[in-house]
Amino acid sequence: MIKIALIVLTLLHGLIHLMGGLNELGIAKIEGVARTLYPLSPTVKMGLGVIWLIALALFLGAAYGLITNKAWWQPVIVAAVAVSQILIILWWPDAKFGTIANILIVALMFLYKRR
Repeated sequence: MIKIALIVLTLLHGLIHLMGGLNELGIAKIEGVARTLYPLSPTVKMGLGVIWLIALALFLGAAYGLITNKAWWQPVIVAAVAVSQILIILWWPDAKFGTIANILIVALMFLYKRR
């Protein structure tokens, strides 16, 4: 049950990062994911849009590793959460609730490891 919850949450949180990436790259205009704590130039925001997509890839990779019982899924999920949290801090006004998802992912990871 913990494994399923971790997989689902990881995939859903990764898909939210897709929204951030598409928005910052100008591929889609998504309301509610545009306000940042600090003013960022369009060039910097575009570069960070790529990092949103890197976070997506890390979350998807971690979910794949977990589903297929690969030993490397844990460091990948930790990297995904770290990248995610940096982005969340930069986009805090609109993305702050992503912190809850990151905390849940880490908690579920530790619970899954303990069983």
